[in-house]
Amino acid sequence: MPVKETTPEGMPPAAAPKQRPKKKKKKDKYANTPKWAKQGNKKARHDARIRLARQWLSTYKGTGKHIVQAYRQQFKVDVTVALNDLDEIGALTPEQLTVKRQAEVIRQEHLRREKEEKELQDFYDRFPNSDDEFFFIAGYTSGGAPYGVTWEQMGLSPWEQPDDLN
Repeated sequence: MPVKETTPEGMPPAAAPKQRPKKKKKKDKYANTPKWAKQGNKKARHDARIRLARQWLSTYKGTGKHIVQAYRQQFKVDVTVALNDLDEIGALTPEQLTVKRQAEVIRQEHLRREKEEKELQDFYDRFPNSDDEFFFIAGYTSGGAPYGVTWEQMGLSPWEQPDDLN
């Protein structure tokens, strides 16, 4: 006589309920956030960061040239905040601070120009059949003159981006 397989509950294997795989726990995106960064308000976080920055500065082994980058990596702040904090704790001379702030202004201006150029290039890529007179060039006459929809007919000035096409 054949032996029937049963589960521990005494049910045949086909009738046993299937177990669901366990769900993975969501990672807490703030799990690695330092305790000082979880302070209640902006002033408290700033005070805690300055207190720790004074301790960090005494153990900093790098050169003065890279102190802003090292501070940014240590405390996860942007350049402006790093410069303000380093000025507050006296890590930079006023001359160094002025030079670094001017360099940051130049860098931000360069990034802004690059972004504008990229947006303009994207716009040109979206409308390859356009020029200063025509919004859309439908074709060319046998003499080579373009014809199509002008910017004025669209109610736009040349290269103005229509809101409905965004």
